[in-house]
Amino acid sequence: MNKNNSSLQEWLSYIESIHSVSIDLNLDRVRLVVSLMGISIDGIVFTIGGTNGKGSTCSFLESFSLEAGYTVGLYTSPHIISFNERFRINGISASDNDIIESLDFIDKVRGEISLSYFEFTTLAAIYLFSVRKLEVLIFEIGMGGRLDAVNIIDPDCSIITNIGLDHVEWLGESREAIGFEKAHIYRKNKPAICGDISPPSSLLNYAYRIDSELLLINRDFKYSIHNNTWSYYGKYNNFDGLPYPKMLGKYQLLNASMALTAIGSVKDRLKVSYKNISDGISNSFLPCRFQIVQENPTVILDVAHNAHAAVSLAENLADNDNFSKTHIVIGMLKDKNIIEVAKTLNPYVDYWYCCSTFGPRGLSSDFLFDIIKNNLKSDNISCFPSAISAFNFSLSNSNQCDRILVFGSFLTISDIYQLYSN
Repeated sequence: MNKNNSSLQEWLSYIESIHSVSIDLNLDRVRLVVSLMGISIDGIVFTIGGTNGKGSTCSFLESFSLEAGYTVGLYTSPHIISFNERFRINGISASDNDIIESLDFIDKVRGEISLSYFEFTTLAAIYLFSVRKLEVLIFEIGMGGRLDAVNIIDPDCSIITNIGLDHVEWLGESREAIGFEKAHIYRKNKPAICGDISPPSSLLNYAYRIDSELLLINRDFKYSIHNNTWSYYGKYNNFDGLPYPKMLGKYQLLNASMALTAIGSVKDRLKVSYKNISDGISNSFLPCRFQIVQENPTVILDVAHNAHAAVSLAENLADNDNFSKTHIVIGMLKDKNIIEVAKTLNPYVDYWYCCSTFGPRGLSSDFLFDIIKNNLKSDNISCFPSAISAFNFSLSNSNQCDRILVFGSFLTISDIYQLYSN
């Protein structure tokens, strides 16, 4: 590739091609490159891991910090439409030029050191946020924690949202194994927040062994629901009369509570008022989190993509059950527990529309159809070559009193979300 005057898409294609495998959990290469970068991070660093809810928790943290007047960098993955979504500075996606300059810096520094796509982009985000001298830096773990590229950074506060069975090929086949991997984002003598109501002993044991300041939901912080408001109670702060988030679902209150606990844990360095908190909750928004994008029929987009997330998604469907029929457009990756997801949602579903996902981990719609058909007692299952074709058919097969849910992977959601975002 001619790197001079190359577009961002050309750069992304390049970094995707230079490493032998797409997922390569190993910090050795990342550590070497960081040692050559010659940068320092002076801002407050939050690292967020967990199976689900990471993105929403990051969004609340970003919103609280921005409302308080701080400069903020946010690094998340994956994106829904544009790669630039992964790099946010002060609430706005980074420009192509900013990202290209950061990728180019990493490429020059790394020399012959091979980096995976995620390692490369993570280091680029660290570099960009460092040179911008941002006051608050929020990093979302990509997978696991112990060997994730983001874990090269030493955070001032770490959050693990929950522990579910996902990415078992890389992280282990039990909550204990996965909890052990995720717990390694905690640091000695630093706040270590966990939102799992029953955290695995591997996580607890690691946190205690390294002397982190462990903060557990229902022990060190909690929340309560009222008619039109909710309250937060924590070790550092209590807040009453808080507004409900724009993002739907009771679990968003837990995500907001973890973010509030994190903000409180560094309150000697990060001054955030009640108004900042209240406004931050009202203004925090992340697309495709049980997002209603159309009415009559109601169209809902949700990035739930594993069995753990399907439980919360089923609760949302049950809490909003005033519809005649429920149609589901589903496209999933082949390494997910599709049977468990389908069984969890099936009590709320009248029609299934299977669509294909693409890429190395993609799954064809006919294979997805067979999995669901062979494990559910339903005759209302059909398959389509794409999310768009499945969605269009669901629209033609529904009436104004129905709801259509699109979910299963970020890839599936992306195509439909673009129809509405445009």
